[in-house]
Amino acid sequence: MTSENDVLSEVVAMLAEVVGEDFLLEQTVGPDTTFNADLALESIEFVALAEKLQRHYGTRIEFAAFIAGLDLDQIMAMTVGDLTSYIEGRLAASREGAADAAAAPDTADTSAAYA
Repeated sequence: MTSENDVLSEVVAMLAEVVGEDFLLEQTVGPDTTFNADLALESIEFVALAEKLQRHYGTRIEFAAFIAGLDLDQIMAMTVGDLTSYIEGRLAASREGAADAAAAPDTADTSAAYA
C-alpha cells in the first residue's frame, strides 16, 4: 500500500529529475509548495513531470484528465499536495477496483457442465 508520504517522496524525486536537484536544494518541497509561484515550473517542465508520472504510475493515473478538469487559476495555484492527493486517490481507486475484480465470482459459462 502506498502512503501519501511515499507518493510525496516519489513526486519530489520526479521533480528533482525535471528541474534539477541543485534547484530543489535551495528550498524544501512539501505539500504546500506551488508548482508556479514556488517552483516556477515552465510548461515544458510540467509536461516532463506529467510524462514521468505516466511512466511511473501507468494507466492508474490520468494526469491529463486531471489537468483538463481545472481552470487556469487552479492550475496556476496547484500545489504538490494537490497532486499527491490526486495520485493517492487514483491509486486507492485502482486498488479497490482490483480487489472488487478479485472478489467477483467467476462468470464463465458452466451450463455445459450440467447438460
